[in-house]
Amino acid sequence: MTEPVPPITAPQSRAGRALVGWSISGLAEATNVPASEIERFEAETLRPDANCQRAIRAALEEAGVVFLPEQDGVGAGVRLKFPRQTVKRIQTWEGEGGTTGEDDIA
Repeated sequence: MTEPVPPITAPQSRAGRALVGWSISGLAEATNVPASEIERFEAETLRPDANCQRAIRAALEEAGVVFLPEQDGVGAGVRLKFPRQTVKRIQTWEGEGGTTGEDDIA
């Protein structure tokens, strides 16, 4: 059984995409969710089903986005898992070729 995933908000999706430099079509490609559905979700005219929300959240998390819950009077948000300099180094390492291993960075 799939664990419930906290809901993702439209602003979190927009901000997460901005942090990792993805377009709507890039997120659509990463999630297999139609770009038109993501566009309507981010415009707050559609609330995607739980599977679409899980796919969007998982793709953004895989790209390095961390979702911050609303708590203690502070709104929900997003941030990068790593500082930008670390992200650049990881991207360089990943582009060097060779056999890839499991991501063991927590």
